[in-house]
Amino acid sequence: MPYEQDPDPYQRERPPARYQVPAEPYEPEPSSRDYPGQAYRQPEESPLEYQRERDRRADRTAVIANTIRVATALIALVFVLHIVFTLFGANPNSGFVAFVYGTARIFVFGFGDVFTPGDATIGLIVNYGLAAIVYLVVGRVIHRTLRQR
Repeated sequence: MPYEQDPDPYQRERPPARYQVPAEPYEPEPSSRDYPGQAYRQPEESPLEYQRERDRRADRTAVIANTIRVATALIALVFVLHIVFTLFGANPNSGFVAFVYGTARIFVFGFGDVFTPGDATIGLIVNYGLAAIVYLVVGRVIHRTLRQR
């Protein structure tokens, strides 16, 4: 009785290609002249074309979702830097510190004076911290919403 040969470990099966294009010759699309007396019906979209278009849309959506997530995270980072610079008394005449302060003032919108405690530093920490948290949460919600399929 012959033994079954073990499969060669160096011979692996190749996974199927993601998109298989049929090897058919090119034929021009038919028109109403090809079918006199009948209305020409456009053939339905092939599953392969449908999958390709779906993948393209998913890729574009992923790029947009990731861009929004990164942008909101960077804005929240600007708020955190503004708080840190204020706490440690950074030089406001420095170019980078002035840029961070100006950018934080632009993006704070209505959160700059939500809370008005007696100490201005505590008010800045609370208000800009709240703005950073809101930006992070909103960015994350938009990211998750766009990434759902």
